[in-house]
Amino acid sequence: MNKDFSLKFDNVFYRYESDEGDAVNDFAVKEASFEVKSGEMIAVLGHNGCGKSTLAKLTNSIIVPTEGKVLVCGMDTSDESRTYDIRQRVGVVFQNPDNQIVASIVEEDVAFGPENLGIERDEIRKRVDASLKAVDMYDYREHETHKLSGGQKQRVAIAGILAMQPDCIVLDEPTAMLDPVGRQEVMNTVKKFNKELGVTVIFITHFMEEAVEASRILVMDKARIILDGTPKEVFKNSKKIREIGLDVPATVSLALELEKEGYKLSSDLLSVDEFVSDIEKLVR
Repeated sequence: MNKDFSLKFDNVFYRYESDEGDAVNDFAVKEASFEVKSGEMIAVLGHNGCGKSTLAKLTNSIIVPTEGKVLVCGMDTSDESRTYDIRQRVGVVFQNPDNQIVASIVEEDVAFGPENLGIERDEIRKRVDASLKAVDMYDYREHETHKLSGGQKQRVAIAGILAMQPDCIVLDEPTAMLDPVGRQEVMNTVKKFNKELGVTVIFITHFMEEAVEASRILVMDKARIILDGTPKEVFKNSKKIREIGLDVPATVSLALELEKEGYKLSSDLLSVDEFVSDIEKLVR
């Protein structure tokens, strides 16, 4: 993994075309300007249709800006001669793992990406084993992919991206189709390779408890980024978040309600452990 990874959105706009090839009326992303540093774990929040998935596709040349620039380690995503290099640096995992799994056996699926990169066979073997171990799926390496649970399939899809050794992984609502157990499996995996492998992570979610795990949150509404900061900084704006129809973590909501009753709790409490600790201090 490259410690010098960087991703920059510079006043980016994107507008889809209709089936007839005409531009649709409005932009899916407007005025997006932000930078991602190596090793960050960023959550992107917002309602369906606000531009989150479009933002994800803009990160590695799946689509390119209508206006503005997206730079990956200084490479312009609109430069077709750099597309291959950009996609080696940034990998994208989509919501439905069935759309990304291409082989019938787990280890064969994980090997697919490195094989397309022309990696030598011995190196592919090492990468496949390491990636499956990283997502706790090594024991399933010879299993048939169609027999896996949703959470297991998503972890295999992530392993397939990891085997190509990108500096950054973008996950577009990777837990949306999973049950609570599957969601936790995937989030544990995401946190593990961010902290232990140093992979930069951008993940789109509508689950507040997942966003709390990030080091930074971007909130989108009507194609624009309206908030950008640490979880505590973002969730201090609970009124603004609720105005756009999103919720806040349960701990923040409880702290605000208790504050109305005269109890001095911090409204920026996020984790259950923080909340319990503050309650314990209050009742002593």
